[in-house]
Amino acid sequence: MAGYDLIQTDGDLARMVSRLRDARVRRLAIDVEGENNLHRYGIHVALIQLFDGTRGYIVDPLALRDTGGLKPLLENPPWELVWFDAGNDLLSFQHALGIRPAPILDLAIAARLLGKTGGLQTLTRQGGSARSKDKFQRANWLRRPLLPALLDYAISDVMHLFSLSDTLMEELERKGLMEAFRTKNMETQNAERAWDPFSNYTRIPGFNRLSRTDRQFAKLLWYARELYGRAHDMPPGNVASKQDMRTIIDTGLRSADEIARFLNDHRARNRIEARDLAARLREAKENVGASGIPGALPTPPRRA
Repeated sequence: MAGYDLIQTDGDLARMVSRLRDARVRRLAIDVEGENNLHRYGIHVALIQLFDGTRGYIVDPLALRDTGGLKPLLENPPWELVWFDAGNDLLSFQHALGIRPAPILDLAIAARLLGKTGGLQTLTRQGGSARSKDKFQRANWLRRPLLPALLDYAISDVMHLFSLSDTLMEELERKGLMEAFRTKNMETQNAERAWDPFSNYTRIPGFNRLSRTDRQFAKLLWYARELYGRAHDMPPGNVASKQDMRTIIDTGLRSADEIARFLNDHRARNRIEARDLAARLREAKENVGASGIPGALPTPPRRA
């Protein structure tokens, strides 16, 4: 495996971009390690892995003082960004950093047009077990410092993207599918990507079979869960699972004290504070305009 540089300062980032420009790089393989409500609340870009054909780079956006320095690297640079399955990464860049990477070359689109199945490791015939890959994917990429094993895993995928790109592009040309690829690739690049976790309350199991009143309360509960998770930097699933919320609805729990008591049963970590939950329920009620919600929401005691 080629070596890589770890980019952790604004100056290092600027110098790396300058080196790439001076070398007249025309394509840059890219991959991202991120966080989406797994260890903390919300969407985060944790690492950006790059390969220019000779050397790798791992950019740590959490260490940068000014993430605006990423724009010359990712927004309309003189090189094409060679990606595999860019959609979620593009959402993360847009939402977390306000960056819209382009131009891109999404190899997953090419693979699907050619009828190929499987992910990047399958297509590049990389070794390693599914269990090992899952362990790395579920690692807390926001924790610092990152172990060398995590950094080695992070850089490994981008090292294979150029050879896969060459193979797939040649096959697209041979089969007359290049124009179809260009169209779909451009659609992926330019798509508007919104992240609105408050709108997903219909994912509560059996939502559409609930009564009108229970649907109103389900929406309120989902909204309050998001507010609580955001306030405590806690993944919403750690506040209450979707099945927890269905149980709360079905068993008629409506006050913050009742709900917190249920959620905290057999829970040693991430315990829910009833007083703060009550505040989030009231805030949710004001925002969602839910009417006819049964049960009074208790007023929390004033803090000393």
